[in-house]
Amino acid sequence: MIVANRGYTFGVGFELSLACDFRVASQTTRYALPEQNLGQIPGSGGSARLQKIIGITRTKHMVMRAKRITGDQAYAWGIATEVVPDAELESTVDALADELRRFSPLAQRTAKKLINDNEDAPLTVAIEMEGHCYSRLRSSKDFKEGVEAFHSKRPAVFTGE
Repeated sequence: MIVANRGYTFGVGFELSLACDFRVASQTTRYALPEQNLGQIPGSGGSARLQKIIGITRTKHMVMRAKRITGDQAYAWGIATEVVPDAELESTVDALADELRRFSPLAQRTAKKLINDNEDAPLTVAIEMEGHCYSRLRSSKDFKEGVEAFHSKRPAVFTGE
C-alpha cells in the first residue's frame, strides 16, 4: 500500500499513513500526533507503529510533546520512503506503483507477508521462515519465467503463479 502525503498529515491521517508500506511525502508535508493538545493519545495504532519505525525516544518527542516534523525530517528518521517537491508527488507515486507492478505478484505478496510476520521474530526464526519462502517460490512459474527472461535478456512477464 502506497500513500502520498502533502501538507498537514496529523492525527488519524498520520496513523493511517503509518499503516502503509510506502510513504511518499512532499516537501510541504508536516507530520504530527497532536492528541495531547486534546487531553488524549493516538488511538489508531499511531504511537505503536511509530515506535517500531523511529524508536522510543523520538516517539515520546512526537506523542508526549505533540511535536510536528517536516517531510525531510520524516525521511531522515525513516518514516517517509522519499521526499519530493509538491509538483512531483503524484508522478512519483505513480512511478513507484508501476515499478512494484513489474515484479512477480506472488513474490511481492510473499515478501510483504514475510517481512510483516517476522517483525518481532527472533533472527533465527526469521531466517528460517525466509528460507521456507525462498524454497517455495523456487517452484513457482514466476521464478521459472524470471530466470528465462534473465537468460534471454528480456523483461519478465509474471502471472502470479
